[in-house]
Amino acid sequence: MTLDNCALDCHIGFGSTFAHPQATIGRGVYVGNRCTLGMATIEDHVTIGSNVDILSGRRQHDCSAPGVLVQEQPRAFRTISIGRNSWVGNSAVVMADIGADCVIGAGSVVVQAIPDWSTAVGNPAKVKKMRQEGVAA
Repeated sequence: MTLDNCALDCHIGFGSTFAHPQATIGRGVYVGNRCTLGMATIEDHVTIGSNVDILSGRRQHDCSAPGVLVQEQPRAFRTISIGRNSWVGNSAVVMADIGADCVIGAGSVVVQAIPDWSTAVGNPAKVKKMRQEGVAA
């Protein structure tokens, strides 16, 4: 009831939390256990494994001003989008947009936008192959 939008047929796993109310959860979304979601738009039929962190961008906290407490330094939050029918593997960290119909490997760290129909893995996540449009994962 506090999110910008949340479909009634989604699944939010045990222990998962929303760090910001500016989140949108589409139809048929599955979020695993112990995830943290920031400002995010999760489109229809996305699957998110357990222990996934979706941050509100790469530059949430500045620490460049000496003598200023870290908690009092400027902040820059942005909404991260995960495209429809994408799958984010367990323990991934997402700091950039993920296109539609993508697969993100377990433990990957997404720091740059991932285009539609991509399979990306690693730290930082890199596209390893392009999935063929119309062929399910």
